[in-house]
Amino acid sequence: MLEMYKTPIDILYLVLSIGGGLLLLVLIVAVTHLIGILSNVKKVTSKAKDTVDLFNHYLWQPIKIMMMVMEKAKGVAAKQAKKK
Repeated sequence: MLEMYKTPIDILYLVLSIGGGLLLLVLIVAVTHLIGILSNVKKVTSKAKDTVDLFNHYLWQPIKIMMMVMEKAKGVAAKQAKKK
């Protein structure tokens, strides 16, 4: 077995193959963690979207309707004031 690694180039190939294998393992772990992080980000953005939709539906829409009613009331009040 040692006769296979007699030349420096053979040792270089061995070291490079071990280093490449370790690099591949590190990349696999990093990609796995990245997938987990992106999955969590997707969940958080989904919950934020739901919260914004609830805010828009239950809070902003009634405020918008009240603002429209107030504008109409201002117009009616201005007409009433002109008549007097």
